[in-house]
Amino acid sequence: MGSIWGSSLRHEGPFSGFFTAIAGDTVTNVLFMGALLAIGTALILGIGMRLAAIGGAILVVMMWAAVLPPSSNPFMDDHLVYAAILIVLALLNAGNTFGFGKAWSATPLVRNAAWLK
Repeated sequence: MGSIWGSSLRHEGPFSGFFTAIAGDTVTNVLFMGALLAIGTALILGIGMRLAAIGGAILVVMMWAAVLPPSSNPFMDDHLVYAAILIVLALLNAGNTFGFGKAWSATPLVRNAAWLK
């Protein structure tokens, strides 16, 4: 009962030691929130979709790994579905259709560094 999350906090699974060690650390919290802000901004604006999709997929898969073993089907977990959706958005160039992707791709910075697409 000492946890602010109540009894739903689990300390089991193959990566529990790693995630417990970094949980609540100020640097981890700042990096996590900064990554969420950067990924969300890129996806909303449609710029840097490749980077945002890769970073977002990694972040979501890490969130999936933090709750292993899942209480439901491990292969149809919502985290894995979100990771797949992020990759599909990047592969379909959704930023060019619904965002500023075309304008972003035309900038000299992105033309010189294609990994920023």
